[in-house]
Amino acid sequence: MNAITCLLISHAFVFAAQTDYIPADSWMMQSSAATEATGETLSVPGADAADWYVVSVPKTVLAGLVDNGVYDDPYYGLNLKNIPGYQDGLWLTQKEDSPFRDPWWYRVEFDLPRDVAERVFTLHFEGINYEANIWLNGTKIADRETVIGMFRRFEFPVTDSLRYGERNALAVEIIPPGLLPEPEQRTKQIEATTGWDDHNPQPPDLNMGIWQPVYLREQGPISIRHPYVETDLDVPGLEQARLTVSAWLRNNTDAEVAGIFSGAIEGRAFSQPVALAPGETREVFFEPDAFTMLVVDNPRVWWPHPVGPQEMYALELTVDVDDAVSDTAAVEFGIRHVATYINDDDWRGYQINGRNILIRGGAWMTIDMMLNLDEGLYEALVRHAREARFNMLRSEGFSIRELKPFYNLCDQYGVMVTQQIFGRNLEDEALAIACIEDMMLRIRNHPSLVHFLGHDETFPTETLDAAYQELIEKHRINRSYQPHSGTFNIATRDKTGGTRTGTRELWTYAGPSHYHLIEERKHDTAWGFAQSGGIGGILAARDSIRQMMPEEKLWPVADNETWSFHTVLQGIEYFDAIFRMMERKYGAPTDFDDFCDKLYAMNYNSARGMYEAYARHKYEALGITTWKYNTAWPAALTWQYVDWYKRASAAYYGAKKACAPVHVLYGYDDASIHVVNSFYYPFSDLEVTYAVYDLDGAKVSEDSATVSVAADGRTRVAEVEAPDGISDPWFLKLDLHSNAGVHLSENVYWFSHTPDIPGRTRRDDNVFAIEPKAVADFTALRSLPEVAMDISMSEGVGQDEKTYSVTVANPTEHIAFMVEMALVDAETQRELAPVYWSDNFLVLFPGQGRTLTAVAPAVETAPKLRVQGFNIEKQVQ
Repeated sequence: MNAITCLLISHAFVFAAQTDYIPADSWMMQSSAATEATGETLSVPGADAADWYVVSVPKTVLAGLVDNGVYDDPYYGLNLKNIPGYQDGLWLTQKEDSPFRDPWWYRVEFDLPRDVAERVFTLHFEGINYEANIWLNGTKIADRETVIGMFRRFEFPVTDSLRYGERNALAVEIIPPGLLPEPEQRTKQIEATTGWDDHNPQPPDLNMGIWQPVYLREQGPISIRHPYVETDLDVPGLEQARLTVSAWLRNNTDAEVAGIFSGAIEGRAFSQPVALAPGETREVFFEPDAFTMLVVDNPRVWWPHPVGPQEMYALELTVDVDDAVSDTAAVEFGIRHVATYINDDDWRGYQINGRNILIRGGAWMTIDMMLNLDEGLYEALVRHAREARFNMLRSEGFSIRELKPFYNLCDQYGVMVTQQIFGRNLEDEALAIACIEDMMLRIRNHPSLVHFLGHDETFPTETLDAAYQELIEKHRINRSYQPHSGTFNIATRDKTGGTRTGTRELWTYAGPSHYHLIEERKHDTAWGFAQSGGIGGILAARDSIRQMMPEEKLWPVADNETWSFHTVLQGIEYFDAIFRMMERKYGAPTDFDDFCDKLYAMNYNSARGMYEAYARHKYEALGITTWKYNTAWPAALTWQYVDWYKRASAAYYGAKKACAPVHVLYGYDDASIHVVNSFYYPFSDLEVTYAVYDLDGAKVSEDSATVSVAADGRTRVAEVEAPDGISDPWFLKLDLHSNAGVHLSENVYWFSHTPDIPGRTRRDDNVFAIEPKAVADFTALRSLPEVAMDISMSEGVGQDEKTYSVTVANPTEHIAFMVEMALVDAETQRELAPVYWSDNFLVLFPGQGRTLTAVAPAVETAPKLRVQGFNIEKQVQ
């Protein structure tokens, strides 16, 4: 095997032979412009690095410099603009005077014990950006012609280059992306590196550096690579699964080697003899026809949350040579069957374990602009998705090809994943294909992975399209594929793969009724499948906004450079439509908190309306992965349901309300009440109560109905119209109880006598504008008297995290509108994060109370409860 051949290693499992000889926290980093040393001299133990920066790896260059105090916090205020090499807008080529155009060096020294000299060692780079020359102990072992591409892993045989019982030195010269000339045609991606589309500013170093771990792996004459379990599950009965186990075995010697290859899955043991020619790599199979223990009756099946449990199995593999362990590997996998289909209207739908499933989720992007890929942030984001009953995240194509923490958490929490392959076509198609083959082998064991999406809003070239499909077939990945995420014109869906993208209006502002109106405007409502779309700008938690900018920059929002910088790449003008709608619907805001209160009400209402429209119209509506779920840096107003500080937005809680598995909702298209059921079993004799209130908090009417709902079904209950003479606005409260009296769902709506009716769109001096036919008037909500809530909180229960019981009650004769609760630090009064609330942003009628739960990280001093809102007196207790 050529010493610089890239060998692929899966993130989906842990090698017993992965070592910690190379320390992660003792690397040093310096610009090549600041040293005349060569790789040959830098890779010698004791090389002079006195003026270098000490960093941990993984770490990009910019992140390392920030850690060393060279630059102020890039996430705060306008600091990022002060870093050399920064450019406004979307850019792909570095400035000529940027310090990040030069190569940067990373080096580390490490010791190896003498007693491992008889073993075989390989050196692994899990991710570099963008090219690298690599030296070990004075010898160049790889060059930039081979080590290129952010989304590949590299493995090098280094047994003969290591020094046993001595000090070793490794030096890596990183050549950045962004050195190609500016493209002649407009595009968003020209290299196999991460990008940010219009999500957030580009980091000035374009994420150059060693962004994933570097380690030595110890093995014997035969190595194991790419363990894989293919699952063939009987559907829809789920009575039996047939498993095929495989792995690539490699002979690390120049002689023929024989061994015993064995595996076990929870007590089901199997083995076979193997013989490999000198240097041979071969895929070896255990198939159920020959190994009957791989036929599993009544298997434990993996389901997405909340329709079933997330059952996982563990595979352990060993290869023995001469009665000694040569190598081991382990992988977790799930048994499930996933498929997609194209319906009679040319839309794509999803099936899990033989059942149709309505998709409601969001587009996922790289979690951090500087690639500080904190597992706590991964945990908070994916867990929040589960808590909201989001059942899919679409990993978008300008981001990194997602990693083990993300996929493991999606497996654990039952969140399905559509993996986008690239954002745009690359000129170096061979490199693109190599990156994608690496990704597919790395993630194919994860049951959460259900579908591949080719490119974002564009078609792959014929070569790339064919290559993607061939890789899926070659590696038996058993997931569906479509080439294109969808266009703005839904008539093209039969060519793109059965989905549509969003529209400028949906990325700017969409009201709560918009997605319900499928008869009036099919092109951008809850009909078919939307890979994108959304409700427009979503406001971050108010404490998050305070954390990302100086207090004096919080208000006013208009003509505010700091605010604009912390929105989207186009600036705050992009969301002009939502500000105009705020003024027309709720009135002009008077200060920062008033601005937050009004936009939170809009965000909550719109997000709930969008996701409920898909449930209301399933399976005419097949699903949406809204644009988007998370963001890579502190954004005050952007497309986000959970912000960079791990705090959930008001839109998040509106979406969580809508995605309750057994739920009562209002259909804006025909003023109807519906009960929807996401479970695969029916409910009978459910009691629906619907009550109408006026603005003064008086109950005007109340009715009830007993209904049943089929498995994965929906039932129309009644129509509700505004009673004659009622206030404007007025309220509708819906409650759903089981036949045993268990409260399953509560929902409160506010309506104007003037309904929202979407209209046409236009541009005014490059600012997007909407011209609705009618706009709901909620300005009278400003007349609601201030309400002081009765609040209490129990002591937290638990160790690493605490569960609190929170009671909030409205003791007044007035409506308490958009009651926002937060657990805050006892000293700073800043909201803790992450906190998983059972519900939030409540509407409470006179005399009504609610008891909620909040799960929060354990802190030394017990947190306090803060309550505030639209007409709520702020209290901290």
